[in-house]
Amino acid sequence: MRADLDARPEIERFTVRTSDAMVIGGVSAVEFEIYGNDFAVTDAVAAEFLKAMKDVEAVGEAYVSRDNYRPEYEVVFDRVKLAQHGLNMSTAATYLRNRIYGATASFYREDGEEYNIKVRYAPEYRTQLEDIENILLYGAGANAVRVKDVGHIEEVFTPPTITRKDRQRINTVTCVVAGGSVLSEVVEAGQAIIAGMDLPEDVFIQIAGDYEVQQESFKDMGLLALLIIMLVFIVMAAEFESLSLPFTIMFSVPFALSGVLAALWLTNTSINLMSILGAIMLIGIVVKNGIVLIDYTRLCRERGMSAITATVAAARSRLRPVLMTTLTTILGMIPMAVSQGQGAAMWRPLGIAVIGGLTISTIVTLVLVPTLYCSMQGAGIKRARRKHRKQLELQAIWAKNKTQFLRD
Repeated sequence: MRADLDARPEIERFTVRTSDAMVIGGVSAVEFEIYGNDFAVTDAVAAEFLKAMKDVEAVGEAYVSRDNYRPEYEVVFDRVKLAQHGLNMSTAATYLRNRIYGATASFYREDGEEYNIKVRYAPEYRTQLEDIENILLYGAGANAVRVKDVGHIEEVFTPPTITRKDRQRINTVTCVVAGGSVLSEVVEAGQAIIAGMDLPEDVFIQIAGDYEVQQESFKDMGLLALLIIMLVFIVMAAEFESLSLPFTIMFSVPFALSGVLAALWLTNTSINLMSILGAIMLIGIVVKNGIVLIDYTRLCRERGMSAITATVAAARSRLRPVLMTTLTTILGMIPMAVSQGQGAAMWRPLGIAVIGGLTISTIVTLVLVPTLYCSMQGAGIKRARRKHRKQLELQAIWAKNKTQFLRD
């Protein structure tokens, strides 16, 4: 469809939207903002960049925000001649504007409604170049003078709109991502093209659009994930009254993230906002499984079991609840991960991320977390034994030399 529309010369600009893109809120596009005050220079840079981006396979559509220049008549007044007839630039411009566009002379009221009454020249006296040249301007003393006697008219081409950002003129090249491609491919191609261009000193290009929003969202999600991990760690440290046990439980969180990346790579799915949201969801699920396992292990330790025996008993007892939680979550996410209907492109990365991360994290929770717990408990027991041995040695030295110490 894009190729057919592009082949029609009567169509200046078009946008093809898919159903998934409409659900998300619009097509995925990257905007390259070209900053510069000179219209001719920025138009030339935009045309060169647009031509190069259209050859990129990941770009489905590309267009420039600045529309074609439109012809206009520009009246250039001679200040000296205006002063000779008792006129100035402001007065002459006001006279000319009122005669072409009209001036509000009064109001007309009917049935409670008020309408403006505008007075201006009839169309047959203001549409031709000669008509504008013969418009009368009245200076001091009611002396009339024609426009052609105090200036001349030029035919110029001007842009329909002047877009500014941060008080600078910009010309935006918008590149729509083609189906089957990702936003990062378009950005990398655009950056490579910009690096190979010889830009003037007062012109520079910045990347904006969906890519800018995506980067800000990724940054916010990263900060949110760190905040969640900190809060979860603090709550577990207060509950277990230990710093080693929360560390043991959260040891499976990095493996869950590796499972997310592996699942996205195997399914050829890009990292986007929904996949990151799925990774953040995994933090709570993974920690919950670890808490179930470690809490029962502590209970077994309080009953007098050794570290290894308590770990094995807890793993056997909590295997079924952990697997049931994992399987129910995975089975609930499978329809989302394999769906092909409307809006599936938005939700599919979420399901894939949760399934991959939860699969890997469950294995880590059942295997590596108990192993790490036993290792840390063994290290703690060794420290306690060394401390106890030192206390016994000090008590033996005190008992042996008690009389001498008291005499001294």
